[in-house]
Amino acid sequence: MGFIWFPSSAAALPTTIVTVLQLLDIILDAVSVALYRLGLNPSFVPTPWENEEFLFSAGPTPSVLADAAPSHQTGKTKKVVGVIKLALDAGKATPAPPVGPALGSKGVNIMAFCKEYNAKTAEKAGYVIPVEITVYDDKSFTFVLKTPPASVLLLKAAGVEKGSKEPKSQKVGKITAEQVRAIAQEKLPDLNCVTVESAMRIIAGTAANMGIDIDPPVLESKKKQLLL
Repeated sequence: MGFIWFPSSAAALPTTIVTVLQLLDIILDAVSVALYRLGLNPSFVPTPWENEEFLFSAGPTPSVLADAAPSHQTGKTKKVVGVIKLALDAGKATPAPPVGPALGSKGVNIMAFCKEYNAKTAEKAGYVIPVEITVYDDKSFTFVLKTPPASVLLLKAAGVEKGSKEPKSQKVGKITAEQVRAIAQEKLPDLNCVTVESAMRIIAGTAANMGIDIDPPVLESKKKQLLL
């Protein structure tokens, strides 16, 4: 299940690499959940997200919530009945679509989620903050906040509202290599990368597809290294 993003303005499409990584993430999530429900993946039980101090940290963060959590009322283990992924404007979650339909179908208290999400993202106003919500069989929920989409961070860094429709011929802005590094460090927990340099190349590819130049170029320097 991928993130559903309803931005206020359309941005350019992500790079092929980013798209492939997102598809792989979706496939792996679906396979893990399916195997868990069939009783073939008992190890798929990460602990619930409890430490709010790290919600916006640049360090590694869990990509999924717990598949089971203890119930303080009954002492029994709660079972996961669904995992919902959304991308919402920080501090502005409302019962309107996509939140209402997505949570309502699972019997989740929509207003309770909106209140918690808005409180935890208030300091990120102006950004789109993806969230992964785990719903349990007693209709309770927990959630993990993700980093903003790379395209949103790039638009903010370049000071523009949207990407170019013709990124190869029409440029909409320019950012520095240091800005790319800062974005890569922020996105690293959500990318399948080991190093910041690898993450920088993914971010640079997204920037290129949006018509945003980088000075000095990040991708060209890598090509030169490969040729030497």
